[in-house]
Amino acid sequence: MATVNTRVFFSKTDRAKYISHLDLYGVFQRAVRKSGLEAWYTEGLSPRLYLQFMLPLSLGQEGLREAVDFRLLEEIPFEETEKRLSEALPYDIRVIEAAKPVMKNTDIAYAEYEISGELDYERFSEFCGRPSIITEKKTKKGVSEVDLKPNIHALEISDKITLRLPAGNDFNINPTLLLGAFEREFGKISGVKIIRTRFFNSNGEVFR
Repeated sequence: MATVNTRVFFSKTDRAKYISHLDLYGVFQRAVRKSGLEAWYTEGLSPRLYLQFMLPLSLGQEGLREAVDFRLLEEIPFEETEKRLSEALPYDIRVIEAAKPVMKNTDIAYAEYEISGELDYERFSEFCGRPSIITEKKTKKGVSEVDLKPNIHALEISDKITLRLPAGNDFNINPTLLLGAFEREFGKISGVKIIRTRFFNSNGEVFR
């Protein structure tokens, strides 16, 4: 049976930022069922709804353009998919757009973040301007040192901090690593809010 590949972009904010990546699967599974959309399930002894999320979002962080892929068994307007899913999802998870996937999930190379909080932005700017920023990063093989400086691919500081960091299945830098390195030298930051705004591919194109 032919299926219609569908990519849904959604925001995950406010109370929803405390929904773990594992629980997010259950939220969307229930929403798809409630929406009445005819979705494709995996085959085998334990069929389950096919959902593929792009890069887990850390607990406590908000996302403005997260993405999930699934397949429909019916061809309906993407606007209808948006409407039916929006009505079935919790209030703090909102559908931004439903569309045909253009890029592969493996094309994601960077993520952009907005950071705000009670910190000295001028001092933070000077900190990021250093030749190197060495910190420890946990990996599957243990703890290793990493230089964050060459991994900051874009940085803008005004009334908030906007930065672009590596994001992907092979290598990922969480903004908390940079904030943690700053805190260890200058003290605890209060009221930090981290928002992941969008993804980019290796050419700097917005993920679609």
